[in-house]
Amino acid sequence: MPRLPVVLFAALLGLTACGKTGEAATDEPRTTVRVENRNFLDMHVYVAQAGGSRVRLGIVSGGGTKVFTVPAYLVRGAGSLRFLVDPIGSAEEGLSEELPVIPGDEVMLIIPSR
Repeated sequence: MPRLPVVLFAALLGLTACGKTGEAATDEPRTTVRVENRNFLDMHVYVAQAGGSRVRLGIVSGGGTKVFTVPAYLVRGAGSLRFLVDPIGSAEEGLSEELPVIPGDEVMLIIPSR
């Protein structure tokens, strides 16, 4: 099966120190992935887990950009994440490299045009 190229930038901003005023100390910082889709196809975006399972984050439109929140349970014990993009209307998929992620990081994922 052909693979769609995926570019993953480690735009890890260390947002753990940038909490809102009045936030409870037990609240976990929000971990996000900003997906820039330079392809014309709409894409389903997933976090790929070991063993082939995946957790759906949402859809980003062709030519669009969207920010998804990564569920805290995926970041808490993982240490690193991989992202899978699945174009709507195509059999190709794209899988990012593993990237170390800690709670509060922002990851940037760019889906290039063909």
